Amino acid sequence: MKVKSFLLILIIFTSAHISAQDNTEAVILYLEGTVDITRDGEYLDYADVDIGTVIENYDMIETGGDGYIEIEVKTPVSPAVTLKIMEDTNFYYETKIVQGTTKTSFQLLAGSMGMKVQKLYDDNELDIKVNNSVMGVRGTEFTVSAMIDGATLVTTTEGKVSCQNESGQEWFSTPGVICETDENNQYREINVPVDQIDDYISKWHERRMEILKSNALVSIRHYAKLYNQYYPRFDRSWQALERKDDVFRKWFRYLKNGTRPSMGEAVLSKQAVSREIIELRSVLPIFQHTFYVMKELGKLYKEGHGQGSLDINMSQRQLFKHYYDNYPETRRRLTKSLYYFRLYLEMGRTITGLDYNSEGLLDSITSGSNMLMGPPASNSPF
Repeated sequence: MKVKSFLLILIIFTSAHISAQDNTEAVILYLEGTVDITRDGEYLDYADVDIGTVIENYDMIETGGDGYIEIEVKTPVSPAVTLKIMEDTNFYYETKIVQGTTKTSFQLLAGSMGMKVQKLYDDNELDIKVNNSVMGVRGTEFTVSAMIDGATLVTTTEGKVSCQNESGQEWFSTPGVICETDENNQYREINVPVDQIDDYISKWHERRMEILKSNALVSIRHYAKLYNQYYPRFDRSWQALERKDDVFRKWFRYLKNGTRPSMGEAVLSKQAVSREIIELRSVLPIFQHTFYVMKELGKLYKEGHGQGSLDINMSQRQLFKHYYDNYPETRRRLTKSLYYFRLYLEMGRTITGLDYNSEGLLDSITSGSNMLMGPPASNSPF
């Protein structure tokens, strides 16, 4: 079986006093295989997804098992950031102004990626959040991989990456030194010559996949609980928000036609949907993560790994039948959620005069210690 990595990642570029919309541009440099782009809750036509296509705020990018895409991003903090998005990956980005500071955030929901960053302007910083750790970058070329059990690997061929846990402890990945998490979910530094990094990454994936398969039942039980708990909440909050769809469709027409509504109308519109937006925001990060992990666990289950009983009132067969029966509609809802957030932030922009307000709708997307699992030791089961 082809080895796949799986991660949840947040990349934040920071710069002050620059228009977010006017100074951030993402363009497809290269693509092959299956690549889908969802915009405003709808899939773009395949003819419109090609080299040169501009990636907009909250566009969801999905690569299939044969998919690969390279994207160049020009931001207020760097003349160019090149992203290499591997197969079976889902991600999107957002640009906003928070307390006078421009931030462009890439949110990688599933898959793996490489990144090459040209020099950063002035004293600007590039931070990456992976699972429960934070990484700081200073002009570098690196890759980040993480498995669904929480195991994370950071390799660097140029520059320096700081890997910091929630306690503030810090490790560094530099050319010749990689960072990976151990069975206690803490980073450790390991010396690996640069010319051996690709081989190390390949063997790391193989080793972690073997461990994941041997402990698949524990992972399935963990995420079955989360899915059972958060799917009903997501369903209720989504239906409540969709009942306000007329408000969002009105604002979509404003954007499409270049119309600038009054501040008073923006205030009324925002008040009309704020409660539903906040409720969806409260459940979306954990459910979104769980949804994409379940997709990978379903593949293992179909291959015969992780068979056994669950700690919830349903069997594995019932669990995955519910998941796959609802998969198309749930995926549509998740992508349209980004469309709703985009329009909600536009209401805030009309009120404040800034590119985007500072509510941080999708910040800390991996928050919740009950969500992420720690990687098991190589030679022992959970």
